[in-house]
Amino acid sequence: MMNRNSGKFSYSTQLGILLGLIGGGVVLGSIISVVIWLAMTGREVGTLSTDIFNPKYYNAIMWMQAVSTFMMFFLPVYLFALISYRDPVRFMGFNTRFNYRQVLMVIAILILTFPLSGALAEITKLIPIPHSWEVYFKAKEAERMTEEKALININSFPRYLISMVIIALLPAIFEEVCFRGGIQNILTRWFKGPWIAIILTSIIFSAVHISYYGFFVRFALGIFLGLVFYYSGSLWLSILFHFLYNGVQVTVLYIVTMTSGPAAQSKDIEENFPIWAGVIALILLIFSFQKFREFSLAEQQKYRIPEEDPDDFHNWIA
Repeated sequence: MMNRNSGKFSYSTQLGILLGLIGGGVVLGSIISVVIWLAMTGREVGTLSTDIFNPKYYNAIMWMQAVSTFMMFFLPVYLFALISYRDPVRFMGFNTRFNYRQVLMVIAILILTFPLSGALAEITKLIPIPHSWEVYFKAKEAERMTEEKALININSFPRYLISMVIIALLPAIFEEVCFRGGIQNILTRWFKGPWIAIILTSIIFSAVHISYYGFFVRFALGIFLGLVFYYSGSLWLSILFHFLYNGVQVTVLYIVTMTSGPAAQSKDIEENFPIWAGVIALILLIFSFQKFREFSLAEQQKYRIPEEDPDDFHNWIA
């Protein structure tokens, strides 16, 4: 349905279009990934679940990872913005200015994120669940860790650089375009405010990663990324945050692998922090976000998503 006054799609229609495009991107990305696998390896698709652990097919796996995330997260949002907005780059938040003080605060917030994530990971383990669920979730978590280690497979500096691009940089760009530049953007306009939009987007963001023991960790990460984007209005800053978050973990895996061997890659970096460290980090994060908001307001007028210029939208009923 269109808004007859402004000539734009209603927010529910915008969200429906975006989700439909994302669904199409998932299907198309899967098809292209299969084509890449067949073309680069000559192996059958049925062997992929075991061949992923074979270093011989590392390049094919990297290409599949890059293409599938692009098709699933970036392309649908960009096409949606082209359909609905006259300036898709502006809609996604790519042309908002930021300064070095905001960058420094993003780095400070990132550092504090890890101990809080560790506390959330520990709290998740303390939540009572049926034994059968616990066995299932732990098996899935072990499977996830094994697949991630095989995917990253950092045993040399060139592969470390490749992982920084494919595992850290590209997902940061593509996922931020989708979740913050797309879904959160629409929901913030729809609900006339940030918090419901940020919370809902963070739930979706965490659920997509399909990890029970990592759900609250990624939910908190989604909240922080959402606040960085909302306060600054710049998608580049949330991309920077996301890239550094991924990059720190890839770098730690590389260092551990090169010093202690692949077998030492046994857990996520967040698991190294106790609950008390997370409590302290949370207090410091509150003050850090207050300071980040002040710096953002000083750089430019506050990012007011609900106030829109009708010229920003395509007029499909004129």
